[in-house]
Amino acid sequence: MTLTAHAAMGAVIGEAVGNPLLGFIIAIAVHFLVDIIPHGDSFISDNYRVLKRRRKQAVAYVTTDAACAILFVLFIVNVRDVTLIRSISMGIIGSILPDLLVGLYDVTKFRYLRWIYRLHFVFHDAIIKRRGDVPLRYSLAAQAILILILQARL
Repeated sequence: MTLTAHAAMGAVIGEAVGNPLLGFIIAIAVHFLVDIIPHGDSFISDNYRVLKRRRKQAVAYVTTDAACAILFVLFIVNVRDVTLIRSISMGIIGSILPDLLVGLYDVTKFRYLRWIYRLHFVFHDAIIKRRGDVPLRYSLAAQAILILILQARL
């Protein structure tokens, strides 16, 4: 799932909960749960991690996604009248933290992050390793619609 979709979910969770710590914890849990849904990026991940090829494609995908997530967050805090900024911020942080830690493990192979890497892929691969992934373009379209719906909720 894109960081932008995770950030949108985290923002809504943070606002709905209204408590920064609780929003952070719930957003982490929701991150793992929504990663179970096939979301079209398994070939990018496999190319990067398993086959060690097309790494520029993976880096470009992640960089573009991160830039979109940053723009989304800036949009939320600059266009909306946000009253629960701490709760929303902590929800966003909790929702993207698992992916950031997996990325950090990918780059550093820091052994203390291996557990989060493994846990992440237990959820991420739960369905796609048995049933296959969906085409990326359909997933991105669905996530764009989800982001629009969620941002309207804020």
